[in-house]
Amino acid sequence: MGTAGVGVVFGGQSPEHEVSLASARGVIENAQLLGWDLLPVGVGRDGTWHLGPGALHVLWQQSDQRRIPGRDTFQVEPGPVVSYSALPPTDAFAGFPVVLPVTHGGWGEDGTLQQMLLAAGLHLIGCGPQASADCLDKARAKSVLAEAGIPVTRGTVVPRAAADAPDLLHRLVERVGPPPWFVKPQSGGSSVGISRVDSPDDVRTALQRALVHDEGVVVEQLVPHRELVVGIVGRSSLLVSPPGECRPVGHLYTYEEKYAVGNPLFTCPADLDSATTEEARALADAAYRALNCDVFARVDLFLDQQTGKLLVNEVNTIPGMTSTSVFPKVMRAAGLDYPNLLHALHAAALE
Repeated sequence: MGTAGVGVVFGGQSPEHEVSLASARGVIENAQLLGWDLLPVGVGRDGTWHLGPGALHVLWQQSDQRRIPGRDTFQVEPGPVVSYSALPPTDAFAGFPVVLPVTHGGWGEDGTLQQMLLAAGLHLIGCGPQASADCLDKARAKSVLAEAGIPVTRGTVVPRAAADAPDLLHRLVERVGPPPWFVKPQSGGSSVGISRVDSPDDVRTALQRALVHDEGVVVEQLVPHRELVVGIVGRSSLLVSPPGECRPVGHLYTYEEKYAVGNPLFTCPADLDSATTEEARALADAAYRALNCDVFARVDLFLDQQTGKLLVNEVNTIPGMTSTSVFPKVMRAAGLDYPNLLHALHAAALE
C-alpha cells in the first residue's frame, strides 16, 4: 500500500497544540506501516515551521507535558529539520504534493491553514477552507444545519462586548430557555473552555472562561442526552460508521477528562435499536453534506433522553487521531483499522 510522498502537518498556535502532536504521532506510526514516504511538518506556537524527520521531536520538546493526551511519556526520536519563520516556499514540499493536516482548533482547523496549503499548490487530505471555517464556528454551523432542516440544539451567541450587559440573563433565558446551559467558545474543539452552568449566578464566570479562547461564546440549552459519534470518510460516495457512544466519566466531559484519562466508557457500536442506529447514520450523512465536508469528518449527535429525538451537536473536520481518540475507533467498527483508514483518506482525497 505504499504511496507517493505525503506531508503531515501538526502543532500550530492553538490550545489544542499538544493534542495535535499526539495525533501526528498516531498518523506517522501507522503511515509507516503502509510504507508511506512521509514529510513531518511541525508548526510551533511561535509560528516557526519545522520540516523533516525531527519535526515532531522539536515540538515535543517545546510542549506543555501536562497537556499531553494520556500523559504519554513516549520518546520521540530526534532527526534533521529545516526551519522557516513563516510558510515555507513551495519547493520545500517537493516530492510531497499531498498534505494531511492534523492541526486541531483555531488557525489549523478554521480554514486558515487549508487556504495557505492550497495557495502553495498542495493537495489537501481533508476539508477545504470554507467547510473548515463553517464547522469550527459552532454558531455558523448550527445556522447552516438548521437551514437544511437538520435538528440542532437551541442556543445563542454572546459577543465579548455583550458579556457584561445588564439584561444578559433575561436575554439568555428568552433565547435559550432557563438553565442548565452549556457555555463554550464559539470556535474551537476538544472541550477547551467549556462549562456547565446550573445557576444563572454562574453564567458570567463561565462566559469569562470561554472568552479566554475566543471573541464570542455560544450558550446552549442542556438537553439530557446520550452522546453519539459517527465517523465519515469519502467525497461523493461516503463510508459512514456505526454510531459510537461517549459516556462521560464526570458531569462534564472536559479537556482534562478527555485527554488525561481518555474515556474508558466509550463503546462502539452504541447500544441502540436498529432504527435509531440508521437514523443516526443518515443524520450524520446529511450534516456532512450540508456543510460541504470533504474526505473525512466526525459528526457528534445527541440522543434526547426526554423525546427520543436525535440532534446534531457539531461537526469536527479534523477529529483527533490519538490513541484515545474516538474517530479511529468508530472507523474501525466500519471496517477500517488505523492503517487502512489512512489509506482510505488518501484515496478519497485523490478521488
